Amino acid sequence: MKKFFKKSTAFVPVWSAVLFALFFCSLIVNGMIKNHPAFAQTIHRTVGAAMRAVMSTLTSWIPFSLAEILLILSPVLLFLVCFFMTRRLRRSLTAGIRYFVGFLSVTSLVFTILVFGYNASFYGEKIETTIGLERNDLAPEQLYDTAILLIDAIREDIPDVYYPEGSYSEMRFSYSEMNRKLNEAYQAFCERYPSFQHLYTNTKPVMLSEPWTYTHISGMYTFFTGEANVNTNYPDFIMISSAAHEMAHQRGIGKEDEANFVAFLVCSLSDDPYIRYSGYADVLNELMGKLSSADAELHRKAYEYMPQELRNEYTAYSVFFDKYRENVAATVSTTVNNAYITSHNQPQGVKSYGLVVDLVAAYMLNEK
Repeated sequence: MKKFFKKSTAFVPVWSAVLFALFFCSLIVNGMIKNHPAFAQTIHRTVGAAMRAVMSTLTSWIPFSLAEILLILSPVLLFLVCFFMTRRLRRSLTAGIRYFVGFLSVTSLVFTILVFGYNASFYGEKIETTIGLERNDLAPEQLYDTAILLIDAIREDIPDVYYPEGSYSEMRFSYSEMNRKLNEAYQAFCERYPSFQHLYTNTKPVMLSEPWTYTHISGMYTFFTGEANVNTNYPDFIMISSAAHEMAHQRGIGKEDEANFVAFLVCSLSDDPYIRYSGYADVLNELMGKLSSADAELHRKAYEYMPQELRNEYTAYSVFFDKYRENVAATVSTTVNNAYITSHNQPQGVKSYGLVVDLVAAYMLNEK
């Protein structure tokens, strides 16, 4: 037995064997998560919550996006892996195999982190159940009523919103201050809804934000580093809403419509008028698109009810986005993102983002 163990460890390091064992456990757990919502909810609130907290705490103090650096350096890292593997093979076949097995075991850890730290959030309790909302199909009149409520909320904060050119709103605090304000808003959110995970985390500004905009991605949560990455090239009100959205993912809100809804609620609970304005303006833009498809006349009435500053904001955003609207990168990115979202219990794919309208309407009309 000792001889067999010695021969085995010559090819498979003990630490690699442990990582492979965790990988196979994660395969079993992943299957159970997808078929047993109660089990998924348990994993989500125990092991998942602990892993998310550890990952975000380990990387939150780093001022830049570690995930972005790893992506930029990926060609170099791949070259180094191949280089050292070649050196091991020249030394001996056993050393080469041992190195390759070690590399595979490390990459398998990414899947293990995904399953235990994040996957359960797609299959557990729905957010409307957690918060106590009744989610139904909406009549055009309900969409219109929700739009009016949002516009009224925006109208209250507009006097405190800065429009440097009379059209495009601007954040009058630093990025780090934005993080602080959003963390305070999340604290208020968790006090109102204690079942959600309490964390203090910082989002990361992406260095390559301008070229990244061509993919139409305004933010991304990287589960394997625990980071909420934000595209800072977008207009400020979109950037703030996106940051709140990615912070929701950090806290285990997996589905896109639910993350959008949590971002909206968190922004609405902020003490800062521009944070509130950003949450309202972003979701209203989504709602107006749905209202336009449902009833053109009600859409016209809601649009005419908007303050001129808000109309100018949307016009400026549309002009900004024209540069990035049609391109190959966006097509490829949307296809990949759609496949990823669909594979995680969200059959609507990228359209899931827009389903936030149902949740916001249920919340706003219920509050009214």
